Amino acid sequence: MRTTLLTALVLVPALALGACTDTPETTEATEAADTDDRDALLQRLIEEEKVAHDLYTAFDENYGTQVFSNITRGEVGHQDAVLRVLDAAGTDDPRTRVPGEFTDPELQELYDDLLARGLASETAAYQVGVDFETWDITELENDLAATPEDDTELRELLQFLIDGSQRHLAAFERQLDRPRGR
Repeated sequence: MRTTLLTALVLVPALALGACTDTPETTEATEAADTDDRDALLQRLIEEEKVAHDLYTAFDENYGTQVFSNITRGEVGHQDAVLRVLDAAGTDDPRTRVPGEFTDPELQELYDDLLARGLASETAAYQVGVDFETWDITELENDLAATPEDDTELRELLQFLIDGSQRHLAAFERQLDRPRGR
């Protein structure tokens, strides 16, 4: 019994210490995984901003309202901001040059669904704007919460995108609150 207890007292702390030490290979693998995660996030962010841009461009072309034109310009600025960080990281830009076309199948499906909904009516397009910006803010806030405190570049980018999405959300909500002609 004493031997077992003594062994446990010696081995358990030793095992714990061994589990806490990083070998160079472990540290390099962790850093590579973190870099891959960051790169994938940046690629997703720029495509999400393209989804918004392409949706609002299509709605602007269909309805010719100032709010879609204004917000489309804002989405260009958001893509430019993400692109600067992508380029600095040496990460490939996944966007295609074709409006409404996305490399991420989930974003393609989202775009197709939201476009169909928004083309039903001008009011429906404003509701799509509210729905998309609400979803985007939630995604961005989750990304920000998961971003390490020391990655200030990414944290500032995410906060910039959140602030822009909140302004866009407010603009779409104002449009929905406006009285409509009969």
